[in-house]
Amino acid sequence: MYNRYYKFIRELEVGAKDLNHIYSNVIILCIGTKKVLGDSVGPLVGENIKYLENEYIKIYGVLEHTINFNNAKNIIGDIYKNFDNPYIITIDSALGSKENMGQVILNKGYIKIGKALEKSICFYSNLNIKCVVGKNTNSMVNNLVELKNVDIEEINNIVQIVSKGIENFLTNCIRNKIMAKL
Repeated sequence: MYNRYYKFIRELEVGAKDLNHIYSNVIILCIGTKKVLGDSVGPLVGENIKYLENEYIKIYGVLEHTINFNNAKNIIGDIYKNFDNPYIITIDSALGSKENMGQVILNKGYIKIGKALEKSICFYSNLNIKCVVGKNTNSMVNNLVELKNVDIEEINNIVQIVSKGIENFLTNCIRNKIMAKL
């Protein structure tokens, strides 16, 4: 777990090098639901880091108010209505190859949510954090079964890696933003 954590921290620092003073806020979108264990990584991370919210950082997607396929468009629309030039970081569970299971994968640019269940919303996110929790079977029914049958210990490990990494990253962002104003 420690190797995955330090790998995630390094990738997060490199991936977010473009985060600077031109962005008004850091918005963390924690996608998923508490109803399906394999899709709960986002809201569990959101729950762990929600205490970090302040005037610069906004967390969307906690256990009580999840972001899912049904409400994502409205929430994303509200973000662009309420924030000038936000830096958006998206955290979502994913299904992937057997080799990638348990990995935390960072990408930049557009992200599709709901793809494993043959639904799809695509939107721009400055940094995408995909947490591979199971194997993609290329079948909606089998993918749902896969998401329901993930190992809770593996989910907890991924949630801890991402939560602690984001916490470390955001703490540094806040410190740097405050130092830049002095």
